[in-house]
Amino acid sequence: MKISIDWLKSFISLEGSTQDIADQLTMLGLEAELNVVTSKLGDIIIGEVTSRKKHPNADRLSLCEVYDGNETYPVVCGAPNVDKGQKIAFAPVGAVLPGDFKISKAKIRGEVSQGMICSERELGISEEHDGIMVLNDVAKPGQSFTKYIDSHLDQIELDITPNRPDCFSHLGVARDLAIQLETPLEIPDYSPRSFKSNEAESFVSISIEDKNDCPRYIAGVVKNVKVGDSPNWLKSRLESVGQRSINNIVDISNFVLMEMGHPTHMFDYDQLGSKEILIRRGKKGEKITTLDEVERNVSSNELLITNGKDPVAIAGIMGGLESAVTDSTTTVLIESAYFDPPTVRKGAKALGMSTDASKRFERGADPNGAEKAFWRTVGLLEEVAGGEWVPGIVDPYPKQITQNEITLTREKLDILSGCDISDDFIIRALKGIGCDVNGKSKSWQCTPPSWRPDIEREVDLIEEVIRLFGYENVPSKYHYEGIMNGDQPDPHKGLSKILSIISGLGFTQVFNNSLQSEEKISILDFESVKMMNPLSDTMSQLRTSLFPGLMENVDFNIKNGHPNLMLFEWGNVFEQAESGLKGIREKFQLAGIVHGQFTKASVHREQDQPADYHVLKGAIDGLFSRMNVDKASYELVDENPYGLGNCSAIVVDKTPIGYIGMISPRFASTMQLDTDLCYGFQFDLNALIAIADKQPSYAGIVNYPVVERDLNFVMDESIRVGDVMDTISKNGRGILIQSEPINIFRHKSVGEGQKAIAINLVFQSASKTLEDKDVNSVIDGIIKVVSNKFGAKLR
Repeated sequence: MKISIDWLKSFISLEGSTQDIADQLTMLGLEAELNVVTSKLGDIIIGEVTSRKKHPNADRLSLCEVYDGNETYPVVCGAPNVDKGQKIAFAPVGAVLPGDFKISKAKIRGEVSQGMICSERELGISEEHDGIMVLNDVAKPGQSFTKYIDSHLDQIELDITPNRPDCFSHLGVARDLAIQLETPLEIPDYSPRSFKSNEAESFVSISIEDKNDCPRYIAGVVKNVKVGDSPNWLKSRLESVGQRSINNIVDISNFVLMEMGHPTHMFDYDQLGSKEILIRRGKKGEKITTLDEVERNVSSNELLITNGKDPVAIAGIMGGLESAVTDSTTTVLIESAYFDPPTVRKGAKALGMSTDASKRFERGADPNGAEKAFWRTVGLLEEVAGGEWVPGIVDPYPKQITQNEITLTREKLDILSGCDISDDFIIRALKGIGCDVNGKSKSWQCTPPSWRPDIEREVDLIEEVIRLFGYENVPSKYHYEGIMNGDQPDPHKGLSKILSIISGLGFTQVFNNSLQSEEKISILDFESVKMMNPLSDTMSQLRTSLFPGLMENVDFNIKNGHPNLMLFEWGNVFEQAESGLKGIREKFQLAGIVHGQFTKASVHREQDQPADYHVLKGAIDGLFSRMNVDKASYELVDENPYGLGNCSAIVVDKTPIGYIGMISPRFASTMQLDTDLCYGFQFDLNALIAIADKQPSYAGIVNYPVVERDLNFVMDESIRVGDVMDTISKNGRGILIQSEPINIFRHKSVGEGQKAIAINLVFQSASKTLEDKDVNSVIDGIIKVVSNKFGAKLR
């Protein structure tokens, strides 16, 4: 919406540049930017059209003479609204317009043209190009156009949010500025008039079909109006916000709209065809030609103003052409109403229309503003059009709209604002926006004004106080607090890191319903949480494991031709550990599953590699490596409640945080799934997140060389290689930086029930170059420990 600085100054005293005012409005939550950029209009001057006649060789062109204060130039113009006596924006020969368009002397249809009479679009002011830009009488020929525009057409473009319909007017914007600038607000006289008898009722009667569609409709009559040009002050006001003057009657309606934000409409009373006004929904097959001369089909989506039978306007959107004000109009019916916002919006959308009126009604106009707009219009019709008001007003208000009282507490305000705002400012701010305020320093009872439908709760009042106090006056803090504080502002901060790593390892994330059937729940020996009113038998209990859902995902993909899968899911599982609500245990878990082939045979690989335990363990090792975990181990467990066979506990810092193993065949048999062997892992996600949140430690680069040695032990087949590797790592004496089994050899030459394990050892010191004696002493110690503990022999 365009706002005129000069117009704002009629409500409040303003100082500073237009940019300063725009900045103040932006900080008030009304995003503002300068609308008119004059930096490229330095060549444009004010001209006066001293004569106009029809072009002899073109029906749509005019031959004009333009006086620039010194000389008169012939100009060919194609605008339909150009006329003698107008003050215009003139681009003489040699002037450069926005877009680097240079004006040169030309011959158009045989007639010389020395310059251009410009439209607003050619000047880069707006998209208006239906005619030339006509200036008011204050403009002087020869004057700089930029000087004129800066002093008369200072504009600010506001991006109004949908919750602030009151700011679709100069009065609404001025109201906010007045509070922040601590300056008085001068409001025009909107007072109702008194009358002895309601003569208006003899001119018009009003019926409303549905009070929900039209809660209030005000009408009145002004007779003996004289339709003509508007006075200069009215033209200037409308031009300052980019609107062209049409005639004094229409201009009054547009002026009231821009001044106070409430739409009104003027009907030619003699063209209505009836004294009855009926507001109703449209009917199938009905048509109306609107003011833009377009015939429109209406339906029950649209609310219509009718003369009791035929439509004369689309309520809240646009009037009808047949009842429009013309040069011969002498009596007008003023409409000032409040229409239901959703009804207007649905109608506008259905018709593909968006007007100044519909934008305001669909956001929520002021029901009490309808009466103020009516009296303002009456006064202007008398002043500008010489009309005579027919005493009285017809004002059916079947659905009274009231504002609820809201309690604002100091405690809540202090918590949300985080700063000290004085009682005096709170009261002044709330009264400034129109609230009725009662109460003391710790609690205030506030009734919002009718023009602020967005204020419904205490938090809305607090927002208004802080906004008017100034966001820039709220001190910055680097520790944020709220009503619910905790030692960990974001306990799941590391989750995104974990999910990113797992996805990068080739897994695909899935999401399953946390409600499952009794059949699925019964697979594991957990007491489940049962739903009191289940939607169906398949969603009767909260899940106790993530594996049933993952297994169903595998089965679905197999049946659709995609058997090779690596899937994972995270979420909550539940257990009824004790009776009652307090006995419910909620566990945050991460689970994954692999099935099918990990890689297929190709020119790079002779055989298929199945997605088995080793692939899964490698993925977990990759996860730990990315998380800088270097002390993870896998320990066999005899039993686990999670449905994993050949299961190992995943241990970090001597604490089990998860499990890995083969998915129990019970899942496939109970759920009747067509799956082969599946392997899975399950983590306590809170424990994993705690590891992910740890700050990695820094270790400097060691410049001394490494020393490698290989050992080959023969040991019993039953001995786990992992146990041997753990023992070797613990006996490295600070210089063994890496140990890894590189080969396992089984042959009768080694011995029945025996295996030979080749182990690569890497040594390095951070303080010196290692010598053989340093390394050999460690190796001797490793050989001795491994031999004694596992009965191994050096091969």
